[in-house]
Amino acid sequence: MEVKKTSTFLIWSILTTACLFDARDYKIPNELILLGYLAGLWINIQAYQAMGVVLFIAKALWPILLLYLLTVVKGLGAGDVKLFSVAATMVGANEVIEIMIYSVMLAGIIAVILCIKEKRIVKRKLHYSYYIAAAFFLLQVK
Repeated sequence: MEVKKTSTFLIWSILTTACLFDARDYKIPNELILLGYLAGLWINIQAYQAMGVVLFIAKALWPILLLYLLTVVKGLGAGDVKLFSVAATMVGANEVIEIMIYSVMLAGIIAVILCIKEKRIVKRKLHYSYYIAAAFFLLQVK
């Protein structure tokens, strides 16, 4: 239970900080991602001892492999993919898949609202980290 509370606090802190950087620079700094990976590694080692290193690597890689093509076609920023990867090292695959689904739905709803409000198709960059953080928050209160 203590690891769950710690991982929730850490990922929430990383996501909140990522949103602040994304809002200001449209970029999530690699230093923040590295800090998130270090926290994820620590959590996995605390929970699984030496095997935690292997699990950490597997947890970190699957979101990158899954979402790689979206970065190639500019559908998702590399920082956003790395945020999903960091989250996976802390909270696990099932919760990250739910975060992915919720964040896509939230971004889609906001895009539709913007199109209706502006009475045209809106073509602008989204701060997708907002939707990742919002999805994580919704899953915590669900």
